[in-house]
Amino acid sequence: MKIIFNIFYKASAFVLLSSMLTSLSLAEGQWRLDWSDEFDSDGHPSEENWTSLEGYLGFNKELQRYTSDLKNASVKDGTLRIEVHSDPVFPSEFKRIQAEIQSHGGDTTELKNEEITSARLVTYGKRAFSNARVEVRARFSAGRGSWPAIWLLGDESKRKWPNCGEIDIMEHVGHSPNIIHSSVHSKHSNFREGNHSSEKTKVTSVEDFHIYGVEWSEDTIDFSVDGLVYHTLEKGDREEDDWPFTKEDEFHLILNIAVGGGWAGKKGLDKAALPFFMEVDYVRVFERID
Repeated sequence: MKIIFNIFYKASAFVLLSSMLTSLSLAEGQWRLDWSDEFDSDGHPSEENWTSLEGYLGFNKELQRYTSDLKNASVKDGTLRIEVHSDPVFPSEFKRIQAEIQSHGGDTTELKNEEITSARLVTYGKRAFSNARVEVRARFSAGRGSWPAIWLLGDESKRKWPNCGEIDIMEHVGHSPNIIHSSVHSKHSNFREGNHSSEKTKVTSVEDFHIYGVEWSEDTIDFSVDGLVYHTLEKGDREEDDWPFTKEDEFHLILNIAVGGGWAGKKGLDKAALPFFMEVDYVRVFERID
């Protein structure tokens, strides 16, 4: 009887595995590569795909100034590397920096005659897509005060945030190491209202490479790490103006590391952990085959 049971169990497991592999194959067949960046040219990130935003942008009480300098974003040996640095400045210059940060609500208590610089790369105006599948293979440091992010933003020239929509594929705050967050923001469902869809999952180490992904259709958004879906948002009975994720709604990709601010800065800034970094092996965007 035990032998018969083992044979039956193994046969059932084989059928189940075959079914799973077939389903995976069919799912893979629903997509074709639209564009990618494999980061195979050393130097500045490709201008065909990316724009480096510059300045103190005033978001979320953050401390960093974004630059287009190579020290903050460069490509070498097939990898994009974003770095956060602390650079000494003269006291007179630091007063100007303090005033700028404080005008956006930032707390400069932990800064001492220094400036925090980082990079924010966007595909806006160069690469846009809708109802797509996005995969980014990346790793990053976990220093307290760091806030690396891989995310998508709708076209704010047509509708301001949050009406344009935001899809956060991956966010990580250094004071909660190895916890990956994904979120969706829209007109009536966003962090300001405190009612946005958000989930988290844990990885062994964010300093190891993982594939952070999202795919979405007219009525569903799925987030994954290394191919495993851990967060699904369905449109359900939302009003049309609270679901800017249709085929007509185009998004662009953003890669950045923020520092401090209302979320990442809750437990201070570990300057001894600088430079913070994010390394990206590739970005791949797939379009759905109708």
